[in-house]
Amino acid sequence: MNNNNNESNVANFPLLLGWVLKEKQKYGKKGAGKRITKKVRTILEGYFLAGNANKSNYYNAQDMHQALQKKVLEGEIENKDVPKISTIQN
Repeated sequence: MNNNNNESNVANFPLLLGWVLKEKQKYGKKGAGKRITKKVRTILEGYFLAGNANKSNYYNAQDMHQALQKKVLEGEIENKDVPKISTIQN
């Protein structure tokens, strides 16, 4: 009788078996994505500070992305290091 009760509890449990195992968890993986390199970060900070110092030199996210693409063509940075426009905006 006790065995039947356990089987019905397992069948009614809303989570899949093994949900508590660490390798199954989707949370707590902060920082697992791609990071902006220090060189690119320094360049972006320069664009931002130029806009703060002089409003006529204001760069929006698209302008910054285009400027980074020019630096790729010049060989200063690699294409894989250029972040998306949405990343620059944030």
